[in-house]
Amino acid sequence: MRAVHRLFTLLLVPLTVSLSACPTGPRTRGTQLPGSSTGTAKPAVQVPSEYRFPLPDDPMTLDPAHITDTVSDSVARRIFSQLVRFAPDSTVIPDLAEKWEISPDGRVYTFHLRQGVRFHDGASLTAQDVVYTFRRLADRTTKAERVNLLYYIAGANAFHEGKSPDFPGVQAVDDHTVRITLSAPYAPFLDVLCMTSFGVVPKGEVDRDPAGFGDHPVGSGPYVFDSWLKDDRVVLKANRAYFKELPRVQTVIFRVIKDEKTRFENFKSGALEHCDLPPSQIQEVRRDSRLNALVQGEPAMDMYAYGFNCEQPPFKDNTALRRALNFAVDKDNICKNIWGGLVTTQKTYVPEGMFYFWKDAPGYPYDLEKAKQLLDEAGYPGGAGLPELVLNIDLQPTNRLVAEAVQEDLRRIGVKVRLETTAWGPFLEKVYGGEVLFFQNTWLADYPDPDNWLYQLLHSSNFGDRGNIARWRNSEFDQLVTEAQVSLDATHRAELYRRAEDIAYKEAPWLLLFWKNSSTLVQPYVKGLVITRMDRTPQLNNAPLEQVHFEAQ
Repeated sequence: MRAVHRLFTLLLVPLTVSLSACPTGPRTRGTQLPGSSTGTAKPAVQVPSEYRFPLPDDPMTLDPAHITDTVSDSVARRIFSQLVRFAPDSTVIPDLAEKWEISPDGRVYTFHLRQGVRFHDGASLTAQDVVYTFRRLADRTTKAERVNLLYYIAGANAFHEGKSPDFPGVQAVDDHTVRITLSAPYAPFLDVLCMTSFGVVPKGEVDRDPAGFGDHPVGSGPYVFDSWLKDDRVVLKANRAYFKELPRVQTVIFRVIKDEKTRFENFKSGALEHCDLPPSQIQEVRRDSRLNALVQGEPAMDMYAYGFNCEQPPFKDNTALRRALNFAVDKDNICKNIWGGLVTTQKTYVPEGMFYFWKDAPGYPYDLEKAKQLLDEAGYPGGAGLPELVLNIDLQPTNRLVAEAVQEDLRRIGVKVRLETTAWGPFLEKVYGGEVLFFQNTWLADYPDPDNWLYQLLHSSNFGDRGNIARWRNSEFDQLVTEAQVSLDATHRAELYRRAEDIAYKEAPWLLLFWKNSSTLVQPYVKGLVITRMDRTPQLNNAPLEQVHFEAQ
């Protein structure tokens, strides 16, 4: 929210698109894959009247208070507005708040709301709605999965735990001013507020049907919820009263197409405005100059790894075993021969593109001898005595190929692995509940700060659906990332994160695999679609869809 695989070798010229560069801004033009030829004749393209947007699975909910996955987020992000949002270059810009001030000590944020903003039901949006949104997230009866995002706001913990009826950290100064007071400085606070979890909701609509709000959401964003046919489509209509520039595409149809090859064929036939590029179809795209010219994308803050359940044997208190499996997997083979060079080997726990990045991290290079030595230290020489590991993944075909590659690599050191595939929703429930031992662990940046990776995903206070699905704990690590949160000195924060990441590297709570690229096929008549470093394809969570328009070719 990954001797069979070695025969699955695509005869491709390696991509020359750099996946490690730190771009100054998102690409807005097509990026051709090397090695393309003349290809097929260009068919006549008819400009559609709606944007047909593919999703790899059905959303789990459209209630911001309960969104934890990129599929749900992709739809909800177009329905709701926050106080602030991300620009395509990942900087924070105004949304509902047209301006704000921060106190010298970094603890008090005062937001001045735009006037005249209305929810989709016609009700005026005021500061009281913002306060209600935050209180609802903090209220333990809501059972918000990301309630930990509020813990740095004064009084949030006491309110959530029922120790206080008040939540003094969020106050409406007047109808158009909100003051948020933190218990201590929190460096990435504005970044966090850009998350869909903080999409402002209308109290009346939520109170009318609290349990069903996620099925009929009402926000103030550029698109209005119209209908949802489960496992088929979600339809949104342009918000004609939107407080910014009105959307140019009047209807967006999110189509649930779970198979990546089916999405690709739909795109080729003209039934989708964009789609992800399946690794198995890279050759076809390279051979076809028309398709090759339609590829857009960015090196993304998008991880694909596997998690170890560090609360349960055999991974509990067994760092040597976790490291052994890391060194046993040939990540370069997966990147080149399954993904065709569209991904890059993961050597770090924090992606590139932020103020901190461990440039010289050693990672876990493919080293069978080291893996065997560590397996022996772990108490399982040659795999003897180690029970069969069940690797849990979702239903995406390419993720199955990756899992088969890992399965084969681990077999070479005597570790037996059985694959188990589950639909996305049930898969997340099992992983969040700690029911599985070895599992697909994906993460797309919520906000471009190391805090989103090291605190959210690895701090011991965030077990389960809060982010730390590996259930790994290390007190020194916790102390370092917590200290980094309250420091407003970027250099000092970077030093703390470097020390924390080194601890994670040495203890290996994850099996690191690769960083993905947001390589996306986009129809030639689609203009204004900006794909960012914080986008996963085909969800394109952060791409400003309201700026998209069609031009006849």
